[in-house]
Amino acid sequence: MSEQNQIQTQLLEFLRREVFSPQLAVSEDTDLIASGFDSLSLTRLLLFVEKTYGLWIPEREITETALKNTRALATMVVRLLDERQPPP
Repeated sequence: MSEQNQIQTQLLEFLRREVFSPQLAVSEDTDLIASGFDSLSLTRLLLFVEKTYGLWIPEREITETALKNTRALATMVVRLLDERQPPP
């Protein structure tokens, strides 16, 4: 499993468990904002990412595009993790 897929799976599991109602079928393509993702949800997500990956997402990265779905969110997290690591 690629890092992108693994992070996407972890984010999706977190959102299903901690953010959205169990009655809402959240998938990789679910529009998070249209499904009720709000500022409290964002705070919980930011804390999850910081705790899980040791990464604080800068405010400039928190855009509607990045929060479109878990695929876009995972892409942003992977990019930020890669940018943080110095080249070998």
